[in-house]
Amino acid sequence: MKNWQGNWIIAVSACHTLFAIIMFSAEYSSLYDNGIINSLSTDRSAAAVWFFLFGQVLFITGLLIKHFESVNNCLVPLSVTFNLLLLTVMGITIMPESGFWLMFPPIISLMMQHLNKQHQNKDQNKNQRAAV
Repeated sequence: MKNWQGNWIIAVSACHTLFAIIMFSAEYSSLYDNGIINSLSTDRSAAAVWFFLFGQVLFITGLLIKHFESVNNCLVPLSVTFNLLLLTVMGITIMPESGFWLMFPPIISLMMQHLNKQHQNKDQNKNQRAAV
């Protein structure tokens, strides 16, 4: 199964957002009742907003990775992959009992794609030198 990483991250974001709605339903209701604008009144309501917003950013990240995968089988930039790895490691370090662990499968796969591409390029260079 090729090019599954973007869909994986989209699925994780959907679960993250659903979990947020279930866990923080009272906070979201309170935000709505208070008029949304400048309505954060507790640390828990601020956490609820950040939890929801992070799910949306994760969704956008999944869409972008899916786009990279679909455009001529283009690799996701290595800088994006390393930053996702850094974010994941930091998240796990700060919150080991979180869902950050779910990001390892697509990140490892994206890194393996880069390693495979490097290996293919080295083989091509060797073949070109041998042909000369």
